[in-house]
Amino acid sequence: MSVPRSARCGRALALALVVLCLALPSAPPGFAVEPPVIDRSALPPDHTGPDQPMQFGGGCTAPLSFPGASFADPPWPSEYLRIGDAQKFATGAGVTVAVIDTGVNGSGRVPALPGGDFVDAAGDGMSDCDGHGTLTASIIAGRSAPTDAFVGVAPDARLLSLRQTSDHFRSVGAPRDLDDPNATPTAGSLRSLARAVVHAANLGAQVINISEAACYKSTKPIDERSLGAAIEYAVTARGSVIVVAAGNAAGDCGQNPPPDASAPLDPRGWQRVETVVSPAWYSPLVLTVGGIGQTGQPSSISMSGPWVDVAAPAESVVALGGGGNPMNALQGEEGPVPMNGTSFAAAYVSGLAALLRQRFPGLTPAQIRYRITATARHPGGGTNDAVGAGVIDPVAALTWDVPPGPATVSYGVRRLPPPVVVTPPDRGPITTVVVIGSSLAIALAVAALARRALRRR
Repeated sequence: MSVPRSARCGRALALALVVLCLALPSAPPGFAVEPPVIDRSALPPDHTGPDQPMQFGGGCTAPLSFPGASFADPPWPSEYLRIGDAQKFATGAGVTVAVIDTGVNGSGRVPALPGGDFVDAAGDGMSDCDGHGTLTASIIAGRSAPTDAFVGVAPDARLLSLRQTSDHFRSVGAPRDLDDPNATPTAGSLRSLARAVVHAANLGAQVINISEAACYKSTKPIDERSLGAAIEYAVTARGSVIVVAAGNAAGDCGQNPPPDASAPLDPRGWQRVETVVSPAWYSPLVLTVGGIGQTGQPSSISMSGPWVDVAAPAESVVALGGGGNPMNALQGEEGPVPMNGTSFAAAYVSGLAALLRQRFPGLTPAQIRYRITATARHPGGGTNDAVGAGVIDPVAALTWDVPPGPATVSYGVRRLPPPVVVTPPDRGPITTVVVIGSSLAIALAVAALARRALRRR
């Protein structure tokens, strides 16, 4: 599920497609879009490798630093979220976080382990030609160094790198359909994402970060049943917490309008959804993260929707590049631009999930999600489609005395029709036939005796 370079930070695949509208049993009728329903029969197999042969096109990209940039002080998101205070209670030790992205260029400060490659059949996930996966992984669990003040949210967590998408690999043979997220010309599809989720879960990932988003219009159906089945499997069967980006508003990934205040039966605005974002819309099975800017207000680039759960910093972030050095810019069309995107917001929340999995090892994925949302800095009205329950508060999530919450969440599951009962043929014992035959013979004999008696008269 590759993205144009201009939108790489958000991994927002702006595709003009429509969602397959499958209704939750409890959803009010008449909605233009309703939450997805899980089809467990569509669970994909667990194997790595691309959907079809791919070839490397060259021209790798890498993050940059603005001229004169200093990294002596912690980045603003770390200060805003009080990451240093949160790390007094947990550092992610013993927790495995899978990063499904463009791969990771490992270093001493981003010591990721190979988790598999869905782009290059000969790869292992430890190559990042796009730079994006390395940045994301470093925010989650980058190590500190005496040369600067950067440190990831959960620096003692174990990172697994699964390369699932890349702008720099192209399909071999006929051009693929630009309008189909299962058949894009560059590496990555919803089907390969589904297999990556299954693989990460089977590798024992307690947290899975997906800083990718496929946007499509709400007027044509597409087949993403395998992704829904994979997410449900990872959460319910393997106990993984899945954190995903809300997506970046750009191109055909058009922003959704807010809910209609005159429709109280639709408080989150499902009826007004114009652009569906996947896998973001699989909330509450996933924890969907929107973005904020340095003022704490919702970021204009962050996709809104009824599936947004919480928010985290998404503008002017700092992360570690392939050499383990801090970076704060990407190459734009006219020069360096700040690193913006809900990809990075999701990474902050994945780091928090790792801290919580260490501190509260007995909590289920649903209860980790509940603790994050219950302790967020709620916006006016309690929730909205831009930031969900609000901006995360790591210290509160780690320390507040809140109820554990429900162990599971409710979501729609496709119900299979009951099997048709076919009455089997009569396979009774042969003695039944014998008895019937004997009875018939007796009846005939009796009839014959009766006729003889009548003649005698």
